Amino acid sequence: MIADADSEFHPRDPVDRTWTETMFLPFTVPEEQIFGNVYVLARPNLGVATSSILVGRGFCAQPYEVDFTDPQVHLPCPASFSKFSLENGLSVDAPNPRQYDLTYTNALGACSFNLSFRGMHEPFDPGDPAQNPLLAPDRAAADARKGDAWENGHFEAKGHITGELTLRGRHYTVDCYDGMDHSWGPRAETGTRSVAWVSVNFGPELAMHLAVLLTITGGEVHYEKLRFGFVVEHGEVHPVVAAEITAEHTQMLAINNKIKATDIRGETYEFYGTAISSHPWYSFNPSHVSYQGVFRYHWGDRIGYGEMADIFGLDYLAERMSWHGRHKNAGQ
Repeated sequence: MIADADSEFHPRDPVDRTWTETMFLPFTVPEEQIFGNVYVLARPNLGVATSSILVGRGFCAQPYEVDFTDPQVHLPCPASFSKFSLENGLSVDAPNPRQYDLTYTNALGACSFNLSFRGMHEPFDPGDPAQNPLLAPDRAAADARKGDAWENGHFEAKGHITGELTLRGRHYTVDCYDGMDHSWGPRAETGTRSVAWVSVNFGPELAMHLAVLLTITGGEVHYEKLRFGFVVEHGEVHPVVAAEITAEHTQMLAINNKIKATDIRGETYEFYGTAISSHPWYSFNPSHVSYQGVFRYHWGDRIGYGEMADIFGLDYLAERMSWHGRHKNAGQ
């Protein structure tokens, strides 16, 4: 169960150099096809932090097409993870997991924002068997694609994101719904992960989050086992127990998708999405890439939006898509 103190750094072995805490917040301006991310990775035992800010408009197949990217590494690690400022111009104030206020000013003046996240429900804890009925079988399954990033501590919260964005001289109002998260624990960075992070949001009435394992067969991306997920309806959280996802891709970016999910009550939801803003995000982690986009969904007469990120370790991709990877079983 998640408590207010979980927005802060967590107790840790002080000699574990791999101990990592992260926070992530996506945001969008749908009418302008703008999709942005705020990410911080802190290694308090090493005294360093990484922060990556990225904002893109429309379909960007190549990193150089993304409107703004500011990755900063080896920043001094803050003393607190609930209230801090980094030397890249990002400040965060998070007294609890349902309340995050962020401001950012780029050193070169290319981008700035002030964003407020207000959670709609008690945060979801995938490490709590009372909230995640898939926890025991998931931890019992040996699969290198899972990684260890969420095994030790993690929460997810859906909420309302409001504020202002200035991007290369143009000003935008941010008023969207999506999810933020915080992870903590030992994390050895290896490039073997392949997990999809899927978000569907229709405001306070309905929101969904899914974490699903990925595989690549014959150069095509397929969505496989559900790791965990939940539905939020009017503030009430219901674990998801089954999910199916299919999608079409262009240059590894999903351009449309179909999602079918069933929660613990037996309620089944189906959504069809179309990407309105997509880009590859290489700068949040040197061993990974996130092929991600914001999708437009219909639910009855309601229109919603949500991030879908296919996160791959670079070695996972190389093993399946490089020349040596494709020929390793052919004796070449």
